[in-house]
Amino acid sequence: MKREFKRYFQTIAFLFFLFSFPASGVAALVPICAGTGCTICHLLQLISNIVYFLVYNVMPPLAGLLFLIGGIMMIAAAGSEERYKRGRKIVIDTAIGAVIVLVSWLIVNALITTIGSAASVPGFSVQDWWRPTCK
Repeated sequence: MKREFKRYFQTIAFLFFLFSFPASGVAALVPICAGTGCTICHLLQLISNIVYFLVYNVMPPLAGLLFLIGGIMMIAAAGSEERYKRGRKIVIDTAIGAVIVLVSWLIVNALITTIGSAASVPGFSVQDWWRPTCK
C-alpha cells in the first residue's frame, strides 16, 4: 500500500513540476491561425514551438537539478564507493541526455526549415532558423 502511494505521489509531483511553468510560455505554444485557417505552415510552427519549449524551458532546470543531485551524492559519499559511483553515473547520464536533447533539437529544426522553406508550404518564413513564423 505504501509503495502505491509513493508512486502516486511521485507521479503527481512530476506532473506538477512539468506543468508549473508560466502561462505566458505555454500559451505561445499553439500558433494563432484565426483569419486564414490552419495550414501545414501552422503545424510546422506548432512542432517547432513544442520542441523549443522542451529544450529551453524543461531541459535546463531538469538537467541542473540532476547535476546538483549527482554532485551532492558524490560529495556526500563519505568514502562509500557505491554512492560515489551512483552520483557519477547520474552526472554522466544527465550530460549524455542533454546532448541527445540538443542534437534532436538541431535535427527537428533542420527538417522543419528544410520542409517549410520549400515551395509546397505557402506563407512559411524563417526569421530565425529556430523560430519559424507563418505569414
